[in-house]
Amino acid sequence: MICRRLVSACLTLALAGCNGDDTATSQSGSESDGSTSTGGTESTTGSESDTATTTGAPGSAQPRYFLRIDDEPVPPVVLEMDKEKTLEVFGEAAARDLVLIEVDSTAMLANALSAIQASCGTTWKNNSPNPKHNCALTELGQSYGPEWKTSPEFSLVRMLTMTPANAVVTGTSLAPLAAFINDNKDLLAVTFPALLAESLGIFVTQPFISIDNLVAGVQQTLLVSHPAVDDPEGKLLQITLWDAVNDMAPLAERLGPSGEHPGILVPDDDTFKTKSDALGPDFKMRVVADSNLRWVDGIDLSVGGGDMFVSDQPSILSFDFLDPEKLVIQGLTDKPTIDMRFRMVELDGLVGACVDDPACRTNYPSDWVDSMGQMPGAPVGDGTIWTQKPWLMEQVVARSALLAFADHYYERCLLANGNKTSCYTGIWIGTPDGDKNLPPPAPPPEIPMGWSRFKALDEPVPPPQFLWELLLEVAQVAIHDPTGDGVPDIAEGDASPVFSLKGIWIGLTAADMIAQIRPKMQEQSDKVANVILGKYWKNNKRLDFYYRRASGDGAGAPYLYFVGEDDLRPAADDPDALAPYNYAKPGFFSCPELSDACKVSAKSIPGLDDGAREKYRLPEGESTLYMQDDEGATYEVGFYVPAGGDPVEIVATVTKL
Repeated sequence: MICRRLVSACLTLALAGCNGDDTATSQSGSESDGSTSTGGTESTTGSESDTATTTGAPGSAQPRYFLRIDDEPVPPVVLEMDKEKTLEVFGEAAARDLVLIEVDSTAMLANALSAIQASCGTTWKNNSPNPKHNCALTELGQSYGPEWKTSPEFSLVRMLTMTPANAVVTGTSLAPLAAFINDNKDLLAVTFPALLAESLGIFVTQPFISIDNLVAGVQQTLLVSHPAVDDPEGKLLQITLWDAVNDMAPLAERLGPSGEHPGILVPDDDTFKTKSDALGPDFKMRVVADSNLRWVDGIDLSVGGGDMFVSDQPSILSFDFLDPEKLVIQGLTDKPTIDMRFRMVELDGLVGACVDDPACRTNYPSDWVDSMGQMPGAPVGDGTIWTQKPWLMEQVVARSALLAFADHYYERCLLANGNKTSCYTGIWIGTPDGDKNLPPPAPPPEIPMGWSRFKALDEPVPPPQFLWELLLEVAQVAIHDPTGDGVPDIAEGDASPVFSLKGIWIGLTAADMIAQIRPKMQEQSDKVANVILGKYWKNNKRLDFYYRRASGDGAGAPYLYFVGEDDLRPAADDPDALAPYNYAKPGFFSCPELSDACKVSAKSIPGLDDGAREKYRLPEGESTLYMQDDEGATYEVGFYVPAGGDPVEIVATVTKL
């Protein structure tokens, strides 16, 4: 039947990838076997349907049209695609718009930062002032070059591997306190590395800031500030169909430089290509969908007979991507990895700590919410850390330290006066029970957690400040003096490392990806439907009415349908555009005046699902109706319905009044 022929043609085009511009040109003429099913009558309407016209009875100039109902079910749409075929079917624009999964960047960043941390060996974990780095030990470390000791990449490695045992505070505001402690370790009964570890609540061989806090710091600064990261927490990275079938290479551009933002990844060049093995060489995807399109036979009053596709559903295709038989995906790598170039950019200049006590006690990021759900402050000062761009390395370090020590408390008096009524030397961080051992009492606002005070022989060294800003200072010095000899090896603004990371696990398994792909594609099923069938309506004739079976409790009964606004038809002057719905009097009438009193059709008929179109059940035998087309012309249409109660074919004659 012609219905199946048209559907087959349309789907063939879609599956062949000829639909990249959202169009599908009907090939029903070439699909035809050259015959019609109208009893041999000759079609003069130019329609590809089985609708036919003839001169009618001898001596009559009035054309007759045979309108037929095709009861053959529309076949399901079946797509079987590899990477290449996927691109052919969807095209670049649609593939870029279809989100497959949202990768939680947490595991991937943790894997990346851990690889960077270990790129110059692991001897930094020893309880020794000399971390004994050797970047020649790993492929990543070797990429820092022969002069790795003074490379921006190693400077970040040095910061990531800094522990109380191997910390170098030369050139920082902690240096006087460290010197005093080390010079008097017997009197004070503590070494500076041990005191540093104790005051931070970590082991002496543990990095100042954990990988977990660094990951969160990167997400809340570098990632959340990038225009392509559509997540208020900076965690989720959207992976589109375009990304997937191109082995994630497009991520280098999408997450690259954008406006002021320097980018998260470095765009590809001749020296490095971003790629992933998530979709293996044997990748295949099979999608099965039920078509909601129905072929109908009808008449364009001013032209003649024709056919069109209509749908009673909001979507032209119905998908059940949650059904494992209707979405089959194979060839995904069980533990996919990615090669990428990750970058961080530093400020050209030193960021000083906010030490104006007590004003600086409320110096927090503008978006910071504490553990009590409160916003304790806002950026204070000019040029302090929270006034800087969020994507800068300094912001990453400070945010990571804030996450680690926002609720930190510590106090220890190392040297009291003779009467033990005050403390000459000590450290106080936060104050849960008031300002202990701090004569005179601190003025308002209250001392917040993480606010650090130091005394060495009654001298405040370094000055009071938040612990995370103090750690930022130590990090900034270490980044520019990675060798720790007190002489800066890297100038301010030049410590912006780029890491060529390979084989980084993205944090998902094949099962995890499929579990995300199913509901994601279901959410976007309308997009998929539009891509697969494209502008199916371009094949439609501009019918004014058609003949079809109704749906609902009265399903099966044949009705005349006047076209509705949801029946899509191409415009007469532009086949790529939809025809406007310009009917002043839609419906069927029993009088040529088309008055409301003689209107015989209705949109709402008990037992029928469709309430959007004017409908009328023709009686058996001959009858006459009147109707108006979208150009305002009135027509008289005669119908002949054969007896039997379920006529699949009727005859119509059209006369313009």
